[in-house]
Amino acid sequence: MFSAKDVGFGSSNGFAAVLPCDAPLSALRELDHLRTTRCYPRGAVLFVEGQPAHGVHILREGRVKVSIASPEGKTLVLRISQPGDLLGMNAALSGRPYAATAETLKRCRIDFVARQDLLRLLDQDKKAYASVAQALSQKLYSVVEHTRLLFLSQSSSEKLARLLMKWCDEQGRETAQGIRIDSCLTHEEMAQMICSSRETVTRLLSDFRRRNIISLIDHVIFVRNREALEALAGL
Repeated sequence: MFSAKDVGFGSSNGFAAVLPCDAPLSALRELDHLRTTRCYPRGAVLFVEGQPAHGVHILREGRVKVSIASPEGKTLVLRISQPGDLLGMNAALSGRPYAATAETLKRCRIDFVARQDLLRLLDQDKKAYASVAQALSQKLYSVVEHTRLLFLSQSSSEKLARLLMKWCDEQGRETAQGIRIDSCLTHEEMAQMICSSRETVTRLLSDFRRRNIISLIDHVIFVRNREALEALAGL
């Protein structure tokens, strides 16, 4: 596990100023003096599946991969967290061990709030509790949609196309080259999101590129023909 280095971001702007305005806990300014802000490099492990839950991690900047693993070592990537997301909140609220592993995909700034401090503050602020409940509901919806992608798609090609469509809707940016997706994932990690192999994902991406549906530059994907991608996804 990587260690983290504390950085002096300062608290004068307040907790709400560094998170999206609709992010859970963004209005809970009492957390300012309780949170610990740290900077993590790519590949840092925030917590591991099965570890006791000591608190919640709040992603301020960057992206984090959330995954589960089988005893045989097979990995399934559940989701890619975005700024404002709460990591480990289920475990922090229930007192159960973390149900997944969280690993940074790029340089991240993350707040940590101890479980007891979080529970006390949520008990005092019902609006914040409702906001957290809504965030957990949205996470459940995302899990259902990912399950749909995995088990109701007919082929690896359809799964990959649906994953790219999902990223277009969640994080895509219109550019002259097409819809830009900064995936930050390797082909192996993309394969872990659709229960496929790295070789299959590499072959499919090459096929999509040959058909001028996408173009690839490092870890950046440009969707050049969304209609063709939707057809592959069966949408």
